[in-house]
Amino acid sequence: MQTIISLLGQVHIPAIMAALLLCLSYLPPLWGDLRQPQAGERPSQARWRLLAFLVAIVAFLAVLVTPIDHLARSQLFLMHMLQVIVLSTVCAPLLLLALPTALARRLRVSEDQARANGSALLRWLTRPLPASILYNGLFLLWHLPPLYLAISEQAFLYDLALVILLPLALLNWWPLLGPTEEKLRLSYPAQMLYAFLDGQPIDIFAFLLVFSGTLFYPIYAQQPHPLIAPLSDQEAAGAMLLVPGLVDLIVMTPLFFRWLAALEEKARVRDQQLQQALEAEEQQRALSEDRQTAPSPGSPRLE
Repeated sequence: MQTIISLLGQVHIPAIMAALLLCLSYLPPLWGDLRQPQAGERPSQARWRLLAFLVAIVAFLAVLVTPIDHLARSQLFLMHMLQVIVLSTVCAPLLLLALPTALARRLRVSEDQARANGSALLRWLTRPLPASILYNGLFLLWHLPPLYLAISEQAFLYDLALVILLPLALLNWWPLLGPTEEKLRLSYPAQMLYAFLDGQPIDIFAFLLVFSGTLFYPIYAQQPHPLIAPLSDQEAAGAMLLVPGLVDLIVMTPLFFRWLAALEEKARVRDQQLQQALEAEEQQRALSEDRQTAPSPGSPRLE
C-alpha cells in the first residue's frame, strides 16, 4: 500500500485529474461562447474568459506538477506558500471570472430554484460566513504542525490537500466574484468588509511565522536548502503569505470607487426627481394662478 501511494504521488494524480476535470468543464462551453457569442455579449468577452481560464490552468499545473512541488514538501516552506497563494489568489478568482455563460446562468439561480434543483447547499456554502469559515478553517487546520507533518510525508495526500484547497478558495471568492443573483449580491460596503475580515486569520498566522522565532515545521530542517536556513525560510514564507492581504486591498480599492459612483448616481437621480417634482409644482401653481385671473364666462369685459 505504501508503494502504491508513493507511485501515485510521483505522477501527481490528484493535480492531473483536477486539471482534466476543469478542462472538460470549461473548454467546450468557452469554445462555444467564442464561436457563437451569447445575446448581448461581445466576442472579446468570450476571448477574455478563455484567456483567464488558460492562465489559471497553467498556473495550477506550474505549482503542482513541477519541481516546485518537490521543494515545497521537503526543502522549502516558502515554495509551499507559493503553491497556496497561486491556487487561492490567482487560480480561484480567474476560474470564477472565466465561468462560461451557460454555466454562470445555471449557478445564478433564485432561492426557490435552488430548492427545486438541489443546489440549496451550494447557495448556503457561497454565503460570506460559511465560505470564509470553510476556507480559513481548512487552511489553519492543515497547517497545524502535527497534521502538516503527517500529510507532507505522503506526496499523494499533500497534492490532494492542495487540490481540495482550490474549490474552497472558489467559495471564498464567490461573494466578490461569483455569479450571484442581483438582489442577493452584497452591497459594496459589505463586500469591502468581507474582503478585509476574511484575510485576518491567515494574516495572523503569517505574523506568527515571521516573528515567533520558533521553527514550526522541523521537516524542513531535515534536508535544508543550501541557500536558505530553515528559520529564514519560514520567515520568508510568512512574509509571502501576507501577499493575499495586499490583494484584498487591491480588490477593496475598485469596490470603494464603485460604491462612491453608486452613491453619486443615487444622489443624481434623487436630485433629478426633486427637480422634476419642483417643476411640476411650479407648473401646477402657474396653472392655478391662470385659472384665478382668467375672466369667468358671461362676465362683462372692461372697455
